[in-house]
Amino acid sequence: MRNLVLAGLLLSPLSARAESSRIVEIRSYNLKPGTRERFHQRFLAEALPMLKRWKVDVVAYGPSLHDADSYYLIRSFPSVEERERSEDAFYGSDEWRQGPREAILADIDRYTTVVVRLDDATLAGLRRTGEDSMTADLTILLELNQDYIRSVQTSDVRRFEEILADDFLCSLPDGSLIDRRLFLEQTARPVQISNLEAHDVNVRLMGDFAIVHARTTYTAADGQPGSGRYTDVWARRDGRWLAVSAHVTRN
Repeated sequence: MRNLVLAGLLLSPLSARAESSRIVEIRSYNLKPGTRERFHQRFLAEALPMLKRWKVDVVAYGPSLHDADSYYLIRSFPSVEERERSEDAFYGSDEWRQGPREAILADIDRYTTVVVRLDDATLAGLRRTGEDSMTADLTILLELNQDYIRSVQTSDVRRFEEILADDFLCSLPDGSLIDRRLFLEQTARPVQISNLEAHDVNVRLMGDFAIVHARTTYTAADGQPGSGRYTDVWARRDGRWLAVSAHVTRN
């Protein structure tokens, strides 16, 4: 279906394109064999939030249907000049160059870019076509993962009450197993670590069930650097993703 829509963009009547107020860039990536899932995860976790912070209108993105190593990204801009200005600013920024740039480019073999002019109705249809249920679930789970880490660091009991299942269980680094009530009580206590961050987040989505693996870095109470890993299990219940279990280790 996506391929049909993209073909339709290039074959749409000149009159329709002339009435459009948006420029659309269609970028097609040929990724190195076996890297697409990693590329997709990294795009969702790092590149997409950054594009949103830079106010870039991301229309659609995701794995292509025609082979195992292709990926696409579609963005829209008010004009050709604004596209050039926006992309120069984004790709020239320290946030991009010192952030995910190297890791993301490492998975790309080559890419091509097409720029077309679209009317509002076609652009709206393209946005709907780009909505993929798996992509939406991955985006939600990555955001929930960020909420979980932030809530640990800020003792946000209220947010945990919203995202933890009633039967939630957590295995702690000392080997103890606590339930939801004890976890919330522990969360309410003053935090002994700072600068908690999650890295190498990997979401394994299996229908209404998902496992999140990641490593962590933090600063201990004595100022020494620390690290660890965690595995969280999420389940979709009544249309909502809830954390049902967590396992935490520290080095």
